Amino acid sequence: MRHKEETEAQIKANHEVLEGQKGVGMNEPLVDFEGYPRADVDVYQVRTARHNIICLQNDHKAVMKQVEEALHQLHAHDKEKQARDLAEAHEEAMSRRMSHNEGHSLSQAFAKVNSISPGSPASIAKPLNVTVIRRGERHQLRLVPTRWAGKGLLGCNIIPLQR
Repeated sequence: MRHKEETEAQIKANHEVLEGQKGVGMNEPLVDFEGYPRADVDVYQVRTARHNIICLQNDHKAVMKQVEEALHQLHAHDKEKQARDLAEAHEEAMSRRMSHNEGHSLSQAFAKVNSISPGSPASIAKPLNVTVIRRGERHQLRLVPTRWAGKGLLGCNIIPLQR
């Protein structure tokens, strides 16, 4: 990103050189109506600035392409991680379901949820089977650990019970 910013600053500086030469831009002619070099501008300085701008714009395009590729990789990696997390959660839910069917499920509470963030996966309640006790009543929740705007994958704070 620093290279991108430096390149943009150099492009801007070269454009200022062109503006300092009677407002000559990238396309204005450097010869007069008779075909002679213009006497009111420094033709060498203008040609050098134009050349530098073109080279820097090419460099800028290359840097932006690298940034784009890095963003694609980052999002692909994030998507893969989310798929792995979802598969692990599903596997865990299935293994718990199997152990529950075999009569080996835990009957005693081992943790307590002391807060749930609004808009989180825990407040929406998606497919991971969890039995919670709220105000003395049992409630079945189905959660899916997913990425969301807040911290963590569930959006709730789980603390161990003191025995």
